[in-house]
Amino acid sequence: MMNRIFCNFRVKTQLLLVALCASAMFLSTNTVAAEEEHEEEIVQISAALAQELGIETELAGAGVINRNVLLYGRTMPDPQGISHVSARYPGMIVSMAPSLGDSVEEGEVIAVIEANTSLQTYDIKAPLSGIVVERHANLGELASGQSLLTIANYDNIWVDLTVFPGDSQQVRSGMSVTIRIDGRVAESAVRYINPSQGESPTVIARVPLENLDSVWTPGLLVEGLVHVESANVPVAVKNDALQLFEDNQVVFVLEGETYEPRMVTLGKSDPFLTEILSGLESGERYVVTNSYLIKADLEKEGVEHDH
Repeated sequence: MMNRIFCNFRVKTQLLLVALCASAMFLSTNTVAAEEEHEEEIVQISAALAQELGIETELAGAGVINRNVLLYGRTMPDPQGISHVSARYPGMIVSMAPSLGDSVEEGEVIAVIEANTSLQTYDIKAPLSGIVVERHANLGELASGQSLLTIANYDNIWVDLTVFPGDSQQVRSGMSVTIRIDGRVAESAVRYINPSQGESPTVIARVPLENLDSVWTPGLLVEGLVHVESANVPVAVKNDALQLFEDNQVVFVLEGETYEPRMVTLGKSDPFLTEILSGLESGERYVVTNSYLIKADLEKEGVEHDH
């Protein structure tokens, strides 16, 4: 009888030890799996390689989120930057220096005319600096009041944005405007609102644009984002930083040479910035350029791990 009890006790003890060992092995396996999973969701990139890949970072901080009205329009020459040059007195054109497309300086002699009445020559000087965009006369021809050539200066141009009735109550003079086309961006403000010609229900928001580097030319079809309302937020990131990873919006946070996807809660946004309500603190460094490369690397590692 005592032997039977002892044997039962020994069997139960062995079963308990096996169960404890199995439990310990299960916990250990889960811990390793969790550690491996955590390691999979970070990417190590040296500073030199990050620079080579064009991965750029910024510190998260406060920003201004603008509510915008999107308008479309066209760049126009500044009327004050256009001059149609003609002869003061009728006569024969003795010389005309600039050709079509040539640059001229204000005060430069651009033509010499021999007056019909006195047969004496006099100079015609450029009234402004610019480019010869039209030429209507040549050497030996008669100048008799017609435009000889047209000089255009595009250092300052205008953008005429069409405002439809549904937006006309929101767009006002003085509002900030972002003008953009094909990656080119410029900042300005609505100078004044001009009624459209004819019976059109639209109005024109006229926006001056400084163009000293000659990036803009008349006749371009552009977009204008009119900032009708602004909100200051404590934390905002550039929109290019946001990536969809494992069905969550994330930004990649840099610590040392480690990039970690950080799930974030989004707030207000505009075409340039998005407010971060949670998940990222002010002062943390996040990826703003080429974050998709880090995402692609994580997704590749995840596929390899699944296989």
